[in-house]
Amino acid sequence: MKKAIIAVPYLKGMGGTETVIKNFAEALDVKNSNNDISWKLISFGGTDKSDWLKHWNKKVYNFSKKRYIQLAAYAGYMPFLIANILKKEKPDFFIATNPIIWSMASKFRKLISPNTKIIAWYHYSFKMKNVKLKYLKGVDEFWAISSGIKKELVSMGIKSENIRLIYNPLNFSKTHLVKRSPQHNHFIYIGRIDYQGQKNTSELIHAFNNVKNEWSCDFYGSVDEQTKIKLKKIAYKDVQEKICFKGFHKDIWSRIEEADALILTSKFEGLPMVLIEAASRGIPIISSDCPTGTKDIVNENNGWLYKMGESGQLANILNDIISLKRTLPSSEEVEKSVHRFNYENYKIRILKSLRNEK
Repeated sequence: MKKAIIAVPYLKGMGGTETVIKNFAEALDVKNSNNDISWKLISFGGTDKSDWLKHWNKKVYNFSKKRYIQLAAYAGYMPFLIANILKKEKPDFFIATNPIIWSMASKFRKLISPNTKIIAWYHYSFKMKNVKLKYLKGVDEFWAISSGIKKELVSMGIKSENIRLIYNPLNFSKTHLVKRSPQHNHFIYIGRIDYQGQKNTSELIHAFNNVKNEWSCDFYGSVDEQTKIKLKKIAYKDVQEKICFKGFHKDIWSRIEEADALILTSKFEGLPMVLIEAASRGIPIISSDCPTGTKDIVNENNGWLYKMGESGQLANILNDIISLKRTLPSSEEVEKSVHRFNYENYKIRILKSLRNEK
């Protein structure tokens, strides 16, 4: 039986990476050692909330939550831990989500466990996060979560044959179709709410300033009071009355009873799971064509892409939907359009990578 280790740094427990790792465990049924692979997750630094770890066989090394002590532990203690793990476990696969972790593992394995395959599984854009080229050396294979990230890696000198496009997994058995409004004018936004940062929420407000007739939009996600004030300040008076900040909720989808489209205005993403989550519930999706992720999800069967930074183009799409100039694809068609991300298809891609199959 082959042995696979997933290695992660400290994670808060509430982000997208944690959700993907939880879904990975469910999709691969990691505790049952099926498919002749024994799985183990190792956390260097621990987590604030551990629900995402419950499906894993795991070892957690808790470092201090104080930032300076945590950094000291990564520099002084983690190298020893990685070397010891490779020496003791002799894994066939060492899969890491952090550049420093996979770089350390690639250096140590030469002397300690030469047959271990190092796999880099990064959940962000390499270029937007400014990952240094030195961290790409010594890696045997890269798991890319979007075609845009694969293109980034190729442009950074990585051979295409050393990159596996795996995407991210979603459990479709836990989703249900969300009904639509009679007027097709009820929009939703889900995610962290900022002004002109990664999520670029101000662009959505500027678009809404040019949307006519009756409509409404619910914003689900954490937002500080200062950002909320700034967003309301740039919104026209009638727009202020049509937008509603619903706040952060652990189980967002249990609260959404009606939606005609979900909107994403990000400047960059890895693979925006919120688009897949919405589409799996039959909700059409509208997104900026940011460099990575969105083009793998949004297509003619489930929604529309607009040019990033062009709030007027986004406004035109919304106006066309409200005026019925654009026909929303059926709920069933939207749901079917994202089946490549379901557990079954995801499991096939992961196992093909580990078995070195095309």
